[in-house]
Amino acid sequence: MRAFFQNFFRLLVITVSLSQWGLLWWLDPRPIRSLSPAVRLGGPLLIYSFNRWLAIRTQRVRRSHRSLGGVPRAYFAFAFTCLFCMGFLLATGALWLGAKALLETMAVQARTTVAGLAIDSDVDTAFRWLADAGTAAVGLVFVYGYSIGQRRLRITHLRLPLRHCRESFDGLRIVQISDIHVGQNLGRDQLGRFVARVNALCPDLICITGDIADAPSADLDGFLPLLADLRAAHGVFAILGNHDHYAGAERVVAALRRLTPFTVLRDQRAVIAINGQPLHIIGLDDRGPDWARGATHAPYLDAALAEIPADEPVLLLCHRPDIFPHAAAAGVALTLSGHTHGGQLGIPWVNGRVRNLAEFITRFDRGLFARDGSYLYVNCGLGITGQRIRLCTPREITLIDVQPASAQALAA
Repeated sequence: MRAFFQNFFRLLVITVSLSQWGLLWWLDPRPIRSLSPAVRLGGPLLIYSFNRWLAIRTQRVRRSHRSLGGVPRAYFAFAFTCLFCMGFLLATGALWLGAKALLETMAVQARTTVAGLAIDSDVDTAFRWLADAGTAAVGLVFVYGYSIGQRRLRITHLRLPLRHCRESFDGLRIVQISDIHVGQNLGRDQLGRFVARVNALCPDLICITGDIADAPSADLDGFLPLLADLRAAHGVFAILGNHDHYAGAERVVAALRRLTPFTVLRDQRAVIAINGQPLHIIGLDDRGPDWARGATHAPYLDAALAEIPADEPVLLLCHRPDIFPHAAAAGVALTLSGHTHGGQLGIPWVNGRVRNLAEFITRFDRGLFARDGSYLYVNCGLGITGQRIRLCTPREITLIDVQPASAQALAA
């Protein structure tokens, strides 16, 4: 599994290239059949070489702080859409083969070869119609995701009874934002609107759970003064994510401390007073074993909790959510995480659930989780990395109204 994640992006480029070639075959095989066998066999390799060259060029452009441009973005969007269109075609093809095998078996049993051929023809026609219609639908859905879907913003409002929180905590307003990804995929006006929406919620405490910067080319001097306009009665607390380390952890921290009044926690803790009662805030630095999965245990968390009285509430900020079982077992009242972007691409499912790509990297993919009286919230993020697309996964601001622990007892 580690080898898979280490080579994920190379495998992704290979898979996308094969998908583009396969979709060309499906849409109109006649021009491809007219090519020589060598060209037909080498077609995917040619597409892969172009995709790899364009990906490398894109990285160089971003490092030079230049804009990528609309044409490369449109091509990447087309290539990414091809991947999912081809996935739909393969799934539909598997159903088609299963249906044909079943009908052929039935025809043999009934010894009606002519009828079996007629049914096969009907199945082939139905398959072609379903495949074409489904591929077109996937394409339209992705057009929506690249245009309207990625612009949507959701404010999630929760009321949580947190362990060890006394009556003095009643009504405490915590706002969480995450995965801002300052870089090529974020505009200044857009960030300004996000900040205004957060401030309009009148938060008592704001938590930023990592990935403030997207890449080394992030214009921190241009964007962080806008982010510095966040206002909360008890301040803004921030931690780093894996992209912040990629962008240069020391550079990001230095810019945050120079351009904002935020408190940056890197394996550190702070305490604030809520109506005279302490709330301990622990911020973990990101150290996932790879870009996808997070660490399930943090020695610093144990050390920090050992210094906090057992009957006082703890708020934990950790970019990746995989720490939650450890935090819950240790008695942390609330853990706030991000990293997953909620998968960015989701499909509506039963009981209001959205199945999404983040489920491949963690069981804590998005939303609220509870264990042993502790809570975890995984924010879907304000920004975007990679493709500018979101499906069934709006950008998110989380508002948590804290209730005293007695409210949990009354509810039980």
